[in-house]
Amino acid sequence: MKKILTVVIAVLIFAATSFAQTELEKYVGQYQVTGAPIMITVTVVGGKLAIEATGQGKAEIELVSGEDYSVKGTPITLTFVKDATGKVTGMTIHQSPGLDVPAPKINSSSDAPGDKSAHKSEFVTANGIKMNYLDWGGTGDVIILLAGLGNDAHVFDDFAPSFTDKFHVIGLTRRGFGETDRPATGYETATRVEDIRAFMDAMKITRANFVGHSLAGDEMTSFATMYPQRVIKMVYLDAAYDRRKFFSCTNDQPGGALPPAFLRIAGEAMNCPGWEKIVAPDMPPPDMVNVQVSTMKAAMQYVPDYKKITAPSLAIYADPDQPQNAGKLDAETQKKLDAWWKEKQAPINRASIEQFRKEMKNGQVVEIKGATHYVFVGPYKDQVIKLTKDFLMK
Repeated sequence: MKKILTVVIAVLIFAATSFAQTELEKYVGQYQVTGAPIMITVTVVGGKLAIEATGQGKAEIELVSGEDYSVKGTPITLTFVKDATGKVTGMTIHQSPGLDVPAPKINSSSDAPGDKSAHKSEFVTANGIKMNYLDWGGTGDVIILLAGLGNDAHVFDDFAPSFTDKFHVIGLTRRGFGETDRPATGYETATRVEDIRAFMDAMKITRANFVGHSLAGDEMTSFATMYPQRVIKMVYLDAAYDRRKFFSCTNDQPGGALPPAFLRIAGEAMNCPGWEKIVAPDMPPPDMVNVQVSTMKAAMQYVPDYKKITAPSLAIYADPDQPQNAGKLDAETQKKLDAWWKEKQAPINRASIEQFRKEMKNGQVVEIKGATHYVFVGPYKDQVIKLTKDFLMK
């Protein structure tokens, strides 16, 4: 009888552990910090949740109550956000009183059991660095996916599989991020473009379609100008912008509760007076700060010119009039932000859209009303997939 009880208890413990593991897995994935080039990856380590921010090591998080967790060893807390069905859709990071920054969940981690995004993670040495790329397979012309600032190729985990029935899909992680090498130099746009060219050479890819998000737009524009014979078509995912006016040393955006680390990194990239005095307990290691400052500086100086591009190109834009909120705002602050956005940011967005429309010889523009910067995930994902696929297959 004692032996039977021991077996029963063991089975119950195993079942409880498996249930706990399953419960934790719904939190696993990547979360994009709003307004900053920082990705938060949530994993399960030893039966507990852990988080890892871009360029930083893992940190254990401890349950406080409900969906509230504390980050072990720091004053930072976070709250997971769920929809009506109980699905985890994001987190809110509480860095200090009054500073709440949302981070929408953009995909499931590739480490999660049952990850539906089947791919191979491989490495190739090109242009003097080891680059990590994801290969989703497929047949047909190659699509090279290029992520935005702060992301690696895993940002496309829920996007890429939709194209493997017609294309061979590859995601490349740029230098300094993810598992790609992090050298001290080489973050100017021209060198990043040569990284892509060298990657294609190493992989024996003669021509490819390019689909890029955010910062990748600079790389695509330069690449298509320098190597037109190697580009089939291009799709800009909220990526075709002149970013020189996007940044300012005067942070006057109402409700703009940006992470201190981002403010300090942006301040250094622009050489703003007093940037070194910004207190940021969440700063990444120095080598990652160098990567972000250098890459952001390049983005702030890049001048897009589409006039020489001959490849058919589609620019899918987020709603230019939709404020990119840094957090949940009260009615009065939201009203101020709406007015500020209409006066200052929307015209800058519109100018970039009109530049693309005017200069891109074989260009098309689609604006998605209500969509925010990560147009290819969330509620507009299927629409963006259809737009992209239809365009590439014409």
